This record gives sequence, C-alpha cells and structure tokens, in this order.
Amino acid sequence: MDNDIPMLHILLAEDNPADVLLVREALNEAHIACNLHVMKDGEQVIQFIESLDADPAAPPLDMLLLDMHLPKRDGEEILNRLRSTEHYSQTPVIVMTASEAPRDYDDKKHITHYFRKPSSLSDYMQLGAIVREIAGNNCASSSRMGSAA
Repeated sequence: MDNDIPMLHILLAEDNPADVLLVREALNEAHIACNLHVMKDGEQVIQFIESLDADPAAPPLDMLLLDMHLPKRDGEEILNRLRSTEHYSQTPVIVMTASEAPRDYDDKKHITHYFRKPSSLSDYMQLGAIVREIAGNNCASSSRMGSAA
C-alpha cells in the first residue's frame, strides 16, 4: 500500500509546536512519505501559497492541513486565498480544530475533512489514516483522468 501514494507535498498551517510534532508522528505512523512544509502564522501560509502559485516550476501542493485559528491571518483568509489561486484551487484541505462543534464553514471553500484535535496520542494517529485515504483518492482520480485523455 505504501507504493500506491507517491511522495506528497503537504502544507501544515499550525502554530502549536506540540500539534506539529503530533502531526509529524501521525504521518510517520501511517508510513506517508512527504515533504511537510510547516508555517506557524497565516501570513507565512499566504505568502507560501502565493509564491508557489506564481512559479510554474513549483512542486504540487497535495494537501493543506489547516488550523483555523492562526496568528496574523486566520484560516478563513487562507482558504479564500487558496481557492482563488490558479494552480491550487482544488487542493484538499483538512481543517484541524480543537472545537467540539466546528463552525459551519461556507461549502464553497471545499473543505475535504474536519479533524477534531483529540486529547490522546492514539486518537491523534487517526490523522495519518485520513491523509492516506484522501491522498489515495486523489491519486486514483488523477490516474483515471490521465488514462481518459
């Protein structure tokens, strides 16, 4: 199953160092090979997305793991900017939230999954399985589109 998913480029927008470590561990536990780009405030995230979008030779952005409550720019602004880009408007987004009941975000934002940040390590490891499933679905969709052309 490891060979089914190519090396991923994942942007992690998270300001809590403990959560960053837990995300890294969850991806490692799920045997997900990835370049994890970690940004700790919304301004960094938007600059990163804009620089990728402006560079035709930039690597793909396969997924965004997004904490909605970041300093400087919030998750709503980040989603708006991502969805307005030429190259990354369809990038899967997993919103990571500590909230018991995540706000109802506008459907136009195309949020792929909500992940409630759990209090236990074992529950946090579920994030790796979620990333694997979404990445696998995207790879299958891409290969179907490629073979149809």
